[in-house]
Amino acid sequence: MQRLEEVWAARTGAREARLVAASHVPAALSLLGIVRPGDRLVAFADDFVDVLAHGFDGCDVAMVGEPSVAAFAAASEGFDTSVEVEGPHLWWFVNSIGGFGLRVPDLRTLGRAAREAHALLVVDNTVASAFGCDPLRLGAALSLEALDRVCAGDAPRKLVAVSVARSQLKRHRVDAAAECTHALFVDCDASALDLSVEEAEVLERGLDSLDARMQAHFDRARALAEYLAANEMVRDVRYPGLSLHPDHAVATGILEHGFGPAVEFDLIGRSAGDLFDALPGEFRTSPAGGATTRLSALRGKQGSTIRLFAGTDDPLQVAATLDNALRKLATL
Repeated sequence: MQRLEEVWAARTGAREARLVAASHVPAALSLLGIVRPGDRLVAFADDFVDVLAHGFDGCDVAMVGEPSVAAFAAASEGFDTSVEVEGPHLWWFVNSIGGFGLRVPDLRTLGRAAREAHALLVVDNTVASAFGCDPLRLGAALSLEALDRVCAGDAPRKLVAVSVARSQLKRHRVDAAAECTHALFVDCDASALDLSVEEAEVLERGLDSLDARMQAHFDRARALAEYLAANEMVRDVRYPGLSLHPDHAVATGILEHGFGPAVEFDLIGRSAGDLFDALPGEFRTSPAGGATTRLSALRGKQGSTIRLFAGTDDPLQVAATLDNALRKLATL
């Protein structure tokens, strides 16, 4: 367990890392207990609005509609900030890729602004992954990543890795945000994770093959995004690698090795449930982070919005299967 945490810390350039059993990043952050009653948590995370609103008892949670410095600063007004360990603390929470539309915030700018505002920047790096983005280098005090893709979908339970930034000394000044986060992390009341032999083996195998698999996920997502963007049966394809994406320019400087494994799109005149009924079941039932491309309905089966996570399967075959299903729907 300790060796795996040390390996992950080295991978992410962290001062230290910890593994937590949790279904997703907000749940892991809540379990750590470092966001305390009296703190304010400002978050851009459309996917987890309910979890963030109810998972931090006694904490003032403010959701913002844009992953911008202006939005975070406005939501932080009136809070007496401190970077002392005693607090209260101002936390800024954002995804490296996330929210409806797969937004990519400018983490460098947010990191600088967070320190000026005496806020602690937390990044959910699950979609981009440690392979695709380095939040700690870009200015985050804390980076968390659900390990579904690291484990290739084979983990017996959901795990999240938590990484704490090193202090980056500039002009002989201590990085107060990093030091404060480290102190909170050391003193947090989360119990140590009892990792089974099977889980350790899955993680070790996953880490050994991670770079090649993640590059395959990224490359296939790009191919599928380009296919969907040219498909007359869908609209509003959202993928940071497409020039029309609102954060495309930012993404080229924030993301690495590509633009992530996810694509979003809307169906024309049909619901997500209609498409799922026309597709083979494995597109829905395959484990998250596994080899098979996986689709989910962001706004429920009655909505038209689909999020696709590319697997390592053949993108030409995936595109052909999607095309057949969409054409079948068009004839009904």
